[in-house]
Amino acid sequence: MFYLGVALLLGLACALVVASLYRRDRRQAHTQSQTVTALYQDRLNELRGEMQGGLAEADDRELLESELGASLLADYEQIHGGETGMVASRRSAWLPLASAGALLAMVAVVYLAVGDPQAMRMAGAEQVMRLDPARDEAALAAWRERLEARVDDRPADAKSWYLLGHVDLKLGRYAAAAESFAMANQAHGEDPSIDLFWLQARYLAAGGQIDATTRAIADRVLASDPNQPMVLEIFAIDAFRRGEYRESVSLLNRALSGNLDAAHRQALESGYQEARKRLGDLPASVDVAIETDGDIPRGTTLFVIARPVGGGMPFAVVRRPVEALPGSIRLDDAVSMNPAAPLSSADAVEVVVRLSRSGTAMSHPGDWEWHSEPLKLADQPAPTALRAILRPPA
Repeated sequence: MFYLGVALLLGLACALVVASLYRRDRRQAHTQSQTVTALYQDRLNELRGEMQGGLAEADDRELLESELGASLLADYEQIHGGETGMVASRRSAWLPLASAGALLAMVAVVYLAVGDPQAMRMAGAEQVMRLDPARDEAALAAWRERLEARVDDRPADAKSWYLLGHVDLKLGRYAAAAESFAMANQAHGEDPSIDLFWLQARYLAAGGQIDATTRAIADRVLASDPNQPMVLEIFAIDAFRRGEYRESVSLLNRALSGNLDAAHRQALESGYQEARKRLGDLPASVDVAIETDGDIPRGTTLFVIARPVGGGMPFAVVRRPVEALPGSIRLDDAVSMNPAAPLSSADAVEVVVRLSRSGTAMSHPGDWEWHSEPLKLADQPAPTALRAILRPPA
């Protein structure tokens, strides 16, 4: 259909050129005919005037009028049928016509060489990102066929490889999806949006195993987004399988600090609690039961912080949405800010519970805050239990 459309457009363009030239010749011939007729009429009027004034003999009238008529016919022949008149003009008109045709043909050849005749078939391909594999399996399969044909024809098309990877990922073709994302990476270069789904496809294709290439991709993603929940979840599951429960708790705590939909948050919270159960009690642990007295401000974020008494760099921080309230948060070495300075290394700490309007751990006017008394955690054989009641600022 594309090539038929091109042929029709070229034919239409040539027809317009021919029609334009033909109309120009007709107008030119009509104008010249009017001019010759007017000159003939003027000369005839002059001849009749000369005869009436006695300047020409009446016997010569017929001869003179015949000569004028013959001259008029000769002029008409030159305009409409003579080789040196309009025919020659029309023949010369074929030069711009041929030039126009050659130009159009050249445009078509160049477009077919460097253009994208199949682009119309790919219009709207981005919709595959919104298709649901349960409801739209047929649509996904149709787009997969189109995208496969596309990358076969244009193997350097990174976008088509990327979309094909998403289709295969939705259809459960994990190995094929990993290959497509690898090709997108090769064509486009390193990009976190490609890396994230490439990582997911490789992880699923390998049955949850992490090899060196998968880990390198994950490290690149975390370099651009240190709390990317999917990557942290993958690493946390791997740590859990290896029995590294403290590492798993630390990774899931970071994942839960981000913005998640309710279902994903619930799944991660379940994994977090199971990892904590397997981990058991660590030295210098603090359990903080948190309640609120008053309507919680919308758009606030909960922070539970263990820091040096009076302020300073925190030893441990937990960040959660306000939807977690009321609830209980544990602070210990598994959620320490810096492994080189764990909570258990502190001589004395204070716990700060804050509802932050700014979404950051730093205090700002209007935040709801609760502060504990100084705690000597090293003296406590079991986790220290605190009850924090958050109230609006005075």
